[in-house]
Amino acid sequence: MALDTTLERLTSPWDHLAQENTFVGFLDTLLRGCGQVMFQNNPLTGLLFLVGIFINSALLGGAGLIGLLVSTLTARLLRADRSLIRAGLFGFNGILTGIALAFFLRWNPYLIVYIVIAAILSAVVMMALLHFMGNWDVPALTAPFVLTAWLFLFGIYLFSNLRPSEFILPVSLNPGAVVQTDLRPLPAGLIGAGVTPLNLVEAFFRGIGEVFFQDNLVTGIIFLVAILINSRISALFAALGSLVGMLTALFLFGGNGFWVFHGLYGFNAVLTGIAIGGLFYVLTWESALYAVIGTLVSTIVMASISVFLSPLGMPALTAPFVLTAWLFILPKAGFHVLHPVALTDVTSAEHIRHDFLEREHEAGVGRTVQPAP
Repeated sequence: MALDTTLERLTSPWDHLAQENTFVGFLDTLLRGCGQVMFQNNPLTGLLFLVGIFINSALLGGAGLIGLLVSTLTARLLRADRSLIRAGLFGFNGILTGIALAFFLRWNPYLIVYIVIAAILSAVVMMALLHFMGNWDVPALTAPFVLTAWLFLFGIYLFSNLRPSEFILPVSLNPGAVVQTDLRPLPAGLIGAGVTPLNLVEAFFRGIGEVFFQDNLVTGIIFLVAILINSRISALFAALGSLVGMLTALFLFGGNGFWVFHGLYGFNAVLTGIAIGGLFYVLTWESALYAVIGTLVSTIVMASISVFLSPLGMPALTAPFVLTAWLFILPKAGFHVLHPVALTDVTSAEHIRHDFLEREHEAGVGRTVQPAP
């Protein structure tokens, strides 16, 4: 509680300035868009996310800023709902799109134009999915990013001025191949391999960093601290997601040890844990268990989609998270032990739980004071 009060005092002047000054307000929108990648509507969290990205790669950070700026401006120019823009809901798919294209394609001036066009499309797709999925009160999540990035990555094979990096080269399936399960930092060789405390720590934090394509221990630590600043519950489920993804792949199913080390089984589980663990369902012990199951499923879905796309040379991106989260959110009306949260009521996990408990208390008081018939 003391931490919340301190942070509120620190951010209150900024919030006031963002309301009064147009430039500061737009900067605040951009930072919130960055934070919304992990459902954190907080400019300080978004700022720390950017710091973590630039610590790992200035190139990816610059590409992400282009995507963030263009997607947000597109929504403003097309006069999307102001509250949605201010909450950063058009920026987070744009920043992911920019980083992804810079990560999977070789850098040149044409790539900048490519990122700009893709960021514009991500805002358009976001609005389309907001309307389409809104009919079921289901969030669009990072689906606009996934669809946009896939379309633009497939397109490069018929463009001579855009070349793929080594990260999206097609790989032929070999069902008889032995999966290399040693936890290791390199795909070949056993130097530094093994289930050591350092390797486990690396895998854990890289799983959080990989949400933004940041394969970096320090960046992962910064990201977790950034989430903690806005929501302790979300930070807990981000940590649980990375942990479940890592342990499930490494010890339960015998996943690729190189993938585990670099957090590739963890980042979709991180997003799934945050989404289901307190945001789109009120946090109870039942929904917490439901979220943990979701993180486990997303780890398996990551492997499945990766196998499906590997002959095409396409990355899974956050598609495993989107698919898993949708599958776990759509049944909300039928599982009566869970308490779904309407999209318009999604804030932070703490506020959602506090409001729910208040309503439960008021309903209980109302029942006790009613006169007997």
